[in-house]
Amino acid sequence: MSNRQIWPEDVQAVENLHFEHVESKYIKVVIGRLILVYLILMVAASLILTADLEHGTAILVGAEAVLLTALAINVALSAKILNFKGYALRDHDITYRSGLFFTKVTTIPFEKIQQVTVRMNPLSRLFGLYYVDVINGTQDSSNQITIPGLTHQRARQIETLLIRNIEPPTPYFPDTPASSDSSDISDISDISDSSDNPHTSHTDE
Repeated sequence: MSNRQIWPEDVQAVENLHFEHVESKYIKVVIGRLILVYLILMVAASLILTADLEHGTAILVGAEAVLLTALAINVALSAKILNFKGYALRDHDITYRSGLFFTKVTTIPFEKIQQVTVRMNPLSRLFGLYYVDVINGTQDSSNQITIPGLTHQRARQIETLLIRNIEPPTPYFPDTPASSDSSDISDISDISDSSDNPHTSHTDE
């Protein structure tokens, strides 16, 4: 088992990896999800009218305006967020990058991967896009990866590659000096058997 020294400057930084982008039409899934969420919030905000509040209509209009503004901002940022999402495969691990303002980069070694799942949801099914879930061996969900916006072919390629490279860790047994106790005991046993056996002949010259 080798244990050679390595230098930080010789290691390829994760930030310098070439990340593969998700499919461009995934933005339709993102925008569709945003519209759905904000519609639910706007409907919920309309419940203000059912409450006996002074200036309830004005409060409702203000709340709806805020929600519409937030929706417009999120839709405008969707393209930039989408372009920043990406994944990279190396010889021994997979890395996923997400987040525009709060960047998150997660790397999982192949040997830690326990499960790989290819799936769809009702919204992504409309656009023929898939997700790949990469689950590692820890209980920390923050170290798990979900790669969105993939074609069926690319999702299956990633799944096959990951499963093919999953290998159980090789157990390490430290070298121990060979013990001579067993051979000594064997020699003593042979001598004892020889002296106690009445059929053993001894020849004196």
